[in-house]
Amino acid sequence: MKRQLISSRGNQHFKHLKKLNESPRYRHEVQQTILDGIHLIKSYAERFGSPDSVALIQGSDIDKIAPYLNEDTQVLEFPAGLFSEIAPVISPTGILASINIPHLETPENQNCILLLEDIQDPGNLGSILRSASASGVDLVYLSDHCADIWSPKVLRGGQGAHFYLPCIENAVFSDITKAFKGKIFATELTGKSVFKENLKGPVAFIFGNEGNGLQSETISLASDSIHIPMEKGIESLNVSAAVSVCLYEKYRQENSNV
Repeated sequence: MKRQLISSRGNQHFKHLKKLNESPRYRHEVQQTILDGIHLIKSYAERFGSPDSVALIQGSDIDKIAPYLNEDTQVLEFPAGLFSEIAPVISPTGILASINIPHLETPENQNCILLLEDIQDPGNLGSILRSASASGVDLVYLSDHCADIWSPKVLRGGQGAHFYLPCIENAVFSDITKAFKGKIFATELTGKSVFKENLKGPVAFIFGNEGNGLQSETISLASDSIHIPMEKGIESLNVSAAVSVCLYEKYRQENSNV
């Protein structure tokens, strides 16, 4: 490990980490992003190896992350004030890592895919990816107005889902639905209850924007519409909660032992 103390905003490492935190364009240009916290660093290292660099508050103990580093990993120490400027959250964990964005292969067998239209809140998107990975989704497609899946806040919400779940950004939904060999469900306030629908076999779920739902053009791509029944007084669920309900209903139907 190569340790270096950084005390200037003019330092190239500080500038690089700050831009990774703040700029989607820069993240995609350099194909890197930031992980916040030891859990994400561990998840990444177990799948892809050591991160490119780690950043710590000056004087921090590195023993707890040492197993996930190698001799080429740069260990960058920052005074607390500078560290807070590169941290993606108000209450940082004190440990960050810069990584190369991994690219997962698209699976040939697709029993469950997810199409996300204009999901803009990073926390929602991260939570959706976490539920999707946990419930066995094979592939996620995102429209061009979704939040950046490699933003540190989405990564934090995903809690490692990014490293196992293939995701394709800027997807053209009409091309995907034409090629998909299975049922395609648009989620809206009308349609059949998700609990009365047969979800066994290949299924694609389409979910829309937090405030506006799905566009009419997108709904027309589906073979059926489904909704989640709710008690009076509540019009809708948070989109990440709605995704979890639908995905786990499919999981329940296909796994009789749960």
